[in-house]
Amino acid sequence: MRPFPVSDPPVTFFMDVPTPEIDAWRRLRPDETPQRLVLGEHYWIALTFARLRAAGMAVHLDNRLPASGAVLFYAGDKRAAWRQAQASGSRALLVAVRSDRNPVGFADVEIVQNAASADGHRSLHVPHWPQPGLVPRDPVRGDRPRTLLFPGTPQNLHSGFGDARWRQFLDARGLAFRCHGAGDGAQRAWPDWHDVDLLLAVRASGSRLVRNKPGWKLFNAWLAGVPAILGPESGYRELRQGPLDYLEVDGPEHAMAAIDRLLDEPALYQAMADNGLARGQAFSTEATLSRWRLLVDDELVPRAAAQLFRPAQAWKRGAREAGVRLRRVLSGAA
Repeated sequence: MRPFPVSDPPVTFFMDVPTPEIDAWRRLRPDETPQRLVLGEHYWIALTFARLRAAGMAVHLDNRLPASGAVLFYAGDKRAAWRQAQASGSRALLVAVRSDRNPVGFADVEIVQNAASADGHRSLHVPHWPQPGLVPRDPVRGDRPRTLLFPGTPQNLHSGFGDARWRQFLDARGLAFRCHGAGDGAQRAWPDWHDVDLLLAVRASGSRLVRNKPGWKLFNAWLAGVPAILGPESGYRELRQGPLDYLEVDGPEHAMAAIDRLLDEPALYQAMADNGLARGQAFSTEATLSRWRLLVDDELVPRAAAQLFRPAQAWKRGAREAGVRLRRVLSGAA
């Protein structure tokens, strides 16, 4: 079998940023500086590169597409990846990390974050990395919830949690409610769950069942030993194996009832925390690294090698076959 050109590593992670930023991301130490990770491309591209490199895998991070090998890029950078592929005639396997974005029509392979979005051939599932630098809940806090956390930005929380009735409910029970995405220093506090007792994540009233968001908040809560109260999202539901995994609610009324139940049943609270610690091991950094290693070694590298023997680059064949649809994807219309 013809080898990769010496200048092209088997796996390249691509980011559409200036070279000084690429150099900075190459020096990423995610557990030491987790606050650097903000955007999807930071978690899926820079963090994955850092984890695989630290594990001794032959990976590279660049802002240029190589001539061959597997190239992983975030869906938000699809235009830059497409332009470079056209200009260079690259025969690389183009691997789009879709995250919660629309499909990338010209990609040879897509990596999706929910199992329901995968077909096992073109769309391959790998769960989101857990939060780097995660500080778990201090077990000395006991089995009575005192602090609730919404680990997101306020606009993504059901508006009812800003009402007076919700605040009165909290005050009457001596509960504190915290939002990681609000206030100064929010990003620095993101990994710190040492004084968090409950995770609350319920999206806006009237929103449809969310199908493309990951179960990230849930397995971070599991790893932190924190029971979760969550909205009806498919990303959570596909992870659920039993009633101790989380409590599902559809708004403030049901959330208040769930919190009262946990206050009244300390044994249930502790059982959920213990169950979460056990379930979370399947989503630890080590477990996710193993999934990535299998994906790279068993799927991406062999496919990239096979690509060199095809009569034309896959993206060029796809463009001929579906030019109109491709232009719609790149323009954001599909």
